[in-house]
Amino acid sequence: MNRPIPTRAQALPRRFWRPAAALVAAAALAACGGGGGGDDDSAASDAGVFASGVIHGFGSIVVNGVRYDDSTARVSTEGGDTWSSDDLRLGMVVDVQAGAASTDASGQSRATASSVVVRSEVEGPVQALDTTAGTLTVLGQKVLVNGSTVWDDDLRAKLAALSVGDIVEIYGLRDADGTIVASRVDREDADEDDYELRATVDAVDSAAGTLSVGGLDIAWAGTWPAGLAAGSPVLLVLDTRPAADGRWTARTLKLLGSTAASGARAEIEGLVTAWTSSTSFRVAGVAVDASGLSSVPAGLAAGVRVEVEGVFADGTLVASRIEIERGDDRGDDDGLEIEGTIESLDSAAATLVLRGVTVDWSGARFEDGSAAALAVGARIEVQGTLADDGSTLRAVEIEFER
Repeated sequence: MNRPIPTRAQALPRRFWRPAAALVAAAALAACGGGGGGDDDSAASDAGVFASGVIHGFGSIVVNGVRYDDSTARVSTEGGDTWSSDDLRLGMVVDVQAGAASTDASGQSRATASSVVVRSEVEGPVQALDTTAGTLTVLGQKVLVNGSTVWDDDLRAKLAALSVGDIVEIYGLRDADGTIVASRVDREDADEDDYELRATVDAVDSAAGTLSVGGLDIAWAGTWPAGLAAGSPVLLVLDTRPAADGRWTARTLKLLGSTAASGARAEIEGLVTAWTSSTSFRVAGVAVDASGLSSVPAGLAAGVRVEVEGVFADGTLVASRIEIERGDDRGDDDGLEIEGTIESLDSAAATLVLRGVTVDWSGARFEDGSAAALAVGARIEVQGTLADDGSTLRAVEIEFER
């Protein structure tokens, strides 16, 4: 994987910077009511926090507004490959396990991560492209790109840089209809020896050794995971070519579930992706139990975007509050931030490299210093937005750290 990053935005006071669109945000939440609120969860054990969302900053990694120190964390992929924190990129989706969050004097929420698991939705060949609609199809999965999508360094022309047959890896969040709203697109090597798909099971025929996942017909000759059924989220590792009958052969079939520790306080933000009743549903794939609430918001249903607060118990989020969110859920104006030491500097072009990210500082305002103080080795914090190429951070504010 290569480098990432940041859209155009006006300079904004720090309090107006919002985290990137995310599946799950977790922090040390106070018990609260209203908007479908209910029981006090203050008695929950201090099991730390769990976050699952898009990386929108570095220094430590920033997910959903919380800055996680990943210096001692175990970093791996959902498929089990070992990574380091240097492999993480803006726009990737991660699950973070951390200790209890605290707020520093500046108002920044911080926690120390014990593990970071990287997960993508699909890796495979591009089967169709529509530059007008801003969509592509990868292994049968419809992918939507927008102004918040981060593109690999060699994909600065975005969809125009891709061709049918190219191998890509897509990070993002799924809409209620299964469309992947891409947070990051990476080009992969043409000689990949397997493909991956993270999706929901449509149907299972264990007697025939087949299943349908994300609209693909899959052949599976291994042991069936206990509890696998239609609606189950799974991770598949596939051969790179379908068989003569059109089915894709799975090398690995992994049943997915929440890894949040019981007692972890959390806030889930996303679409209701499965619906049993108003007290039992899933948000971005996470099981929610709302049976303890005195009421739920009117209009709660599959496909509705919600925010749920509560405490995890045995992989299920026991809700203490549910609120239906309004407005655009794409996050096209979300800000990104990077903190670190300047690795290289091009004063003529008004660019620098920070944590592997190219930063355009031509329109930035400066705090505790000026452009003249920019130098290799200087430690700075940059807040900005994704440039039009989808791979450069256009700095809005640069603050020198002393």
